[in-house]
Amino acid sequence: MAKLRPRARLIRTIGDKLISGPEAAIIELVKNSYDAEASYAKIKIFPPRNGKPGEIHITDDGHGMTRDVILGHWLEPANDTKTKRAHSLSGKRKVLGAKGVGRFAAASLGRFLTLESVADTKGEKEKNRIDLDWQIFEEVKYLDEIDLDITTSTCDESTDNGVLIVIKEFLTDWTEERVKSLIQELKKLASPIHADDKFNIVLDLSEFLECNEPPYNFDGISVLEEFNQLSENSFDGEDNEDVSIIKPFSIRKEADYLLEGKFDNHGAFSGYFTILRGDRKKSEIEIPAFKLSSEELHCGKVDVELRIFDLESQSVEKLFERMGVNFAKIGLRKAREIISKNAGIGIYRNGFRIRPYGDPDQDWLKLEKRRVQKPSVRIGHGQVSGFINVGSEEESKLIERSSREGLENNGAFLRLNNLLEKLLLTIEPKRFDFRAKAGIGRKPKPSIDKARSIASLEEISSAIQSLTPEQQKPILLKIEKESKALTKSLDEIEEYQKLLESRAALGLVVGQVIHDGRSYLVPLESHSKSIIEHAPFLLDDSKKGDLVREYYPTYGAGIKTAVDGLKSLFKSLDPISGRKRGRPMNFYAKEVFDDVLNLLSDELISNNVNVDLCLDEKVMLYGYKQDLQSSLLNILHNAIYWISSVENEGGFIFIDSFYEGDSVAFLIKNNGPEIDKDDVETIFDAGFTLKSNGHGLGLSIAKEACINSKGDLILLERLPLTTFKITFPRSKEVV
Repeated sequence: MAKLRPRARLIRTIGDKLISGPEAAIIELVKNSYDAEASYAKIKIFPPRNGKPGEIHITDDGHGMTRDVILGHWLEPANDTKTKRAHSLSGKRKVLGAKGVGRFAAASLGRFLTLESVADTKGEKEKNRIDLDWQIFEEVKYLDEIDLDITTSTCDESTDNGVLIVIKEFLTDWTEERVKSLIQELKKLASPIHADDKFNIVLDLSEFLECNEPPYNFDGISVLEEFNQLSENSFDGEDNEDVSIIKPFSIRKEADYLLEGKFDNHGAFSGYFTILRGDRKKSEIEIPAFKLSSEELHCGKVDVELRIFDLESQSVEKLFERMGVNFAKIGLRKAREIISKNAGIGIYRNGFRIRPYGDPDQDWLKLEKRRVQKPSVRIGHGQVSGFINVGSEEESKLIERSSREGLENNGAFLRLNNLLEKLLLTIEPKRFDFRAKAGIGRKPKPSIDKARSIASLEEISSAIQSLTPEQQKPILLKIEKESKALTKSLDEIEEYQKLLESRAALGLVVGQVIHDGRSYLVPLESHSKSIIEHAPFLLDDSKKGDLVREYYPTYGAGIKTAVDGLKSLFKSLDPISGRKRGRPMNFYAKEVFDDVLNLLSDELISNNVNVDLCLDEKVMLYGYKQDLQSSLLNILHNAIYWISSVENEGGFIFIDSFYEGDSVAFLIKNNGPEIDKDDVETIFDAGFTLKSNGHGLGLSIAKEACINSKGDLILLERLPLTTFKITFPRSKEVV
């Protein structure tokens, strides 16, 4: 009978050919340290110097390997120990390696390998050493012809367990670019969120000095400081006690949008979409599972957390301001570079990244291809940073390739791609709607005032000052005539613009009335229908009659709730209705403020907001009482909403007043989030909103209501608290 006899060079094929590069090889050895329950894995690279070959030392403090383990497991390529045992020896960690080939990654790093291991065995400490020259696997024909020596000895009980791997004679030059690549790979190896226990990756580059021979003549510590700090910790003002401890790439605390949640075993998603640059309210996302195609397999439970960014210059500046970063110091180019280096969606398993998912240039979901058709709606690869966490290979059917370069392109991986695409299709319209209402990416609004300044032709008038008075006179007359003509045209354009804006606002109002009105009509229709249908059974002495009598009061209550909603809706629109409301009257301001605060009392209590009203009872106003009431309702409701959107010890609203000529000025201050300076000019525009589900009419209606009574509403800038100022005509009556 014929038998298979593995060639000796198979070992080099496994290590040198399947492991894609020296960075991947080191990662495999670090994973082995993790599986051995080490608290750290330390990598130190010694460049060649004075004729001495380069070395790589990898040390850990794990449980180590006994002689039996080295013979029965470490020296058995592709053994199934980890496949059968899903957890480490103590059961604390899920093992990362399962194919039994990672240890031979060392073959791609250097010609010689020395392994020293200290472990507990039979009540004593055992030290084992094995030396390998990988070249022997090229020189000898068959594996069973190679004999390897293991030296075993006992050592002092105080000796710490662990493994030291020494690799000599580099097969790859560790240039500055290669070292930077290693730092980036190690930073992305451990998930910043799913690492359940302490495991540090330490990289010592202290032997890289500028006095070394090329290509090793660079300052390793400086490179490590630069590339190990390009993370969220760079901006927290925290000192890094040990720069050699690798800092995982953090999913930033701040972004513009956050998508988080879980897919269940069947592919149904449950989670939230939060507009972080808006009101930070969580919007619930529920997506039912869709049927498997003939090519798909279920991919198990999947955790998702994605941070999404807007990349316009103003958006980037606001993002870094929310992070507490001095944007002027780093600039737009550096800020975008930081976002770019954090871009990518990583796939993690057991807290460790599956390479290469999550690399900035790894667009495995083909987001840029999707974005070509609808660039204003679709989210691009460079706009998203995050992770998805998948289950074990058995649970998810997501199988890691033997080359350690990604997952097999099977039915489960196809299902994962389709699930995530479906999820993005659900939240992309929400982001698009918010951007439209917040005016993000919109062209600057044309300024009539700027045009008026140009129309004065002051620069031309100044330019002719060098001419004689006789020469100036006809030119100045011509300039004056043209300036008046331009100004008149601008007046007409401004009037027409105001007309268009009012019609646009009216369209938004009508749309909102239809939307809200329908929500009230549905219960009206349902309950009134139930009353009519069940009326014949109202007096029946039967179970049906008992049931009808039990539910009849709920029909009435439902109708009353809907009617109250319609009344409230119509009342809020009254100030901009344009209908005749009789003559303006004198009224006491405090009565209106008290009525409004009474209407909002439940909302104030539920959101833990206190109101301090400092208002003289004798302050009397002249105008339409409902105008002031409508304006106050919108302003205070808005204030309560935004106060509740942030964490603070207690929200408060402070209301003060003073006389200002023939008017009374009311200052309404709150300790909610500060209004961005870029939004000040548009905050009263109809349709502008930063709320997740806002319609952008509240402040527009509030301002219009004040104007209807010859008053005004403005936002006071550069104050420590958000402050709105209402001016309202004061009564001429003497109180």
